[in-house]
Amino acid sequence: MQSTRKSRVLPAVAGLGALLLLSGCLDDPAPPFEITGEGSVDGVAYFDAERTGVFDPSGGDALLDGIRVEIRDRGTPRAFPGSQVETGPDGRFLVEGLPPGTHHVWVDETSLPEGVLLCQNPRSVSVYRLQAAAMEIIGEPVCLISIQEAKDAGVGAFVNIQGIVTATPGDIRSDYTYVQDGSTGIRVFGSLGSVGSELQRGDRVTLTGEIGIFNNDLQLTAPGVDEVEPGVGEIAPRAVTTSTIAEVGAENRDPLQGSLVVVRRAQLVDGFDGRNAPIDDGSGATEVRIETAISGGGDETIRENLGLQVGACYDITGVIGNFRGTGQLFPRDGADFVEVACND
Repeated sequence: MQSTRKSRVLPAVAGLGALLLLSGCLDDPAPPFEITGEGSVDGVAYFDAERTGVFDPSGGDALLDGIRVEIRDRGTPRAFPGSQVETGPDGRFLVEGLPPGTHHVWVDETSLPEGVLLCQNPRSVSVYRLQAAAMEIIGEPVCLISIQEAKDAGVGAFVNIQGIVTATPGDIRSDYTYVQDGSTGIRVFGSLGSVGSELQRGDRVTLTGEIGIFNNDLQLTAPGVDEVEPGVGEIAPRAVTTSTIAEVGAENRDPLQGSLVVVRRAQLVDGFDGRNAPIDDGSGATEVRIETAISGGGDETIRENLGLQVGACYDITGVIGNFRGTGQLFPRDGADFVEVACND
């Protein structure tokens, strides 16, 4: 019985295979339905003078006329046919006849007025069939960049930076704040207003200001505080040698400048001349500088206030700066000096 049953099934299977093979050679059948319909992008472009994200003429915001815009196939420089338009006097633009999907809205930045920046270009927009997607193109006076990019922008550049506070106003001086990101650190010079009295080490702060210079040390001047995020976490100091601090002294754009560091077993070679004293971990000498918030008086008063001894060795934490090209280490308080044995 089993043998008979198999002999009857096999021809049927073979016939089915032949039918499938034949159907594979035929043209693919038409889909049961086709998605039709196009969408559009209805947008407006304006300058956000105070970076509030809301158009407010009373705050200096202005509509942007004559801005060249195009809708591109996402991830490519190809513009959709008929998608290249200019904004009108009301800042508005309309692009119709777009296929559904996520596309890129690209702006020709050469058409922007002087002083207007786009911090993101292009931007994505999702287009749906038979619908108009609303879109805002927002120009700003400044874009958020890394601290190293801000330094490299040079003296006089107006910049927007974000970093972790490593020294608060009053740690080193009342008008000194230090912030650091993954690229480098920088001194912020000037009052931060009521915000400054509340800042703690480990807070993340977003600032605007102008890159300035004082005796070869770069700093952010005339600072404005955009945002403070408390308690993000303190930055651990990077271990360096005293000779390294001396070597980077002349280069104010060096990533170590303005950064929080620690030197190990640095000997206080001599007493303080004014507010500076030589220290050496055996690799080569540099200067430690004690500012007014740590000791009101200078010279030997500093040693007396901090309990330091000439010839003793210390692990010293501080931020790196320079004075006319001479590398310096700026401790933040007396706790940044930890006495250790000069030898293992």
